[in-house]
Amino acid sequence: MTPTGPLAAEVAARWPVGPVGALTPLGGGSINAAWRVQAASGAFHLRVYRDPRRERAEVEHHAVRLARTCGVPTPDVLVTRAGSTLARLGDRWAALFDMAPGTPVPRPALTPEHAAGLGALLADLHARLPDTVPFEVPPLSPPAGVAATLERLQVIETAILALPHPDAADGWALDRTRQRLAHLRASPLPDDLPALPLRFVHGDFHDGNVFFQGDVPASVIDWEQPRLAPRAWEVVRCLHLSLRLDPTLGGAFLRAYREHLPLPPEELRLGADLYAALQERNVWVYESVYRRSNPGPRAFIRPPPYVPFPQTWTASGLR
Repeated sequence: MTPTGPLAAEVAARWPVGPVGALTPLGGGSINAAWRVQAASGAFHLRVYRDPRRERAEVEHHAVRLARTCGVPTPDVLVTRAGSTLARLGDRWAALFDMAPGTPVPRPALTPEHAAGLGALLADLHARLPDTVPFEVPPLSPPAGVAATLERLQVIETAILALPHPDAADGWALDRTRQRLAHLRASPLPDDLPALPLRFVHGDFHDGNVFFQGDVPASVIDWEQPRLAPRAWEVVRCLHLSLRLDPTLGGAFLRAYREHLPLPPEELRLGADLYAALQERNVWVYESVYRRSNPGPRAFIRPPPYVPFPQTWTASGLR
């Protein structure tokens, strides 16, 4: 493993795929590094984990195997020559996956047909996956308290102000951080959360992790963040992250989901309330960029203004 990435010989030595002819970096990953591997036996997806904890990657691999057993279309993880699903490349853990069929659709190009496909696929996941699993999965973390979130945002503000050469995205981050600080000081959401049953979910279901063939989802990838959470939380999360609460796209998503699995409006509302509280206290993007020097999440920094989630949810009319 070199500073610019793994060597072909290293990959061939650790996985039984034959000689490796090419390693092509893949963009888009906000947490881990990824390469397309062209080997004698075919094409594969190499993931090199940023997190040093082996158990984090092992949970993902357990989730992949479980999902495949349940009939979920997701690429398998390959076994190494040593009989594991993980290998060391330099000082990082790495795994090799089959290539996912289909291709991702850029978010601006999503149509109501794509949105309906996302909704149907998520309902299918919720119907197929068991509520509980035989391996340890973290529950959805409750939102941090207001005081703790204020303190973390103030540290982020200081870090942005200390940048020697801030760019436009840094300016957006600073403005949004200050606007969120003002909101939390004036009118934060209550700390009490709606009570919804927890179940095993993908945890990071969005358009970037779904590959399409035409308008139809062909596979779902990236099981690194499975958790026990209310399914309505995962529905609302996808409506927000993938579809930006667009009424047309979101409406197509919800109709397709409900055609496959009932979702009462009250359950969806409670999921939105939970998601809103978590979003208000979520500082992962800015802490990753400005405190942990991880450039990947910079892609998620958006222009101001900061608008509390309940306002955008109400304006969407999604029910």
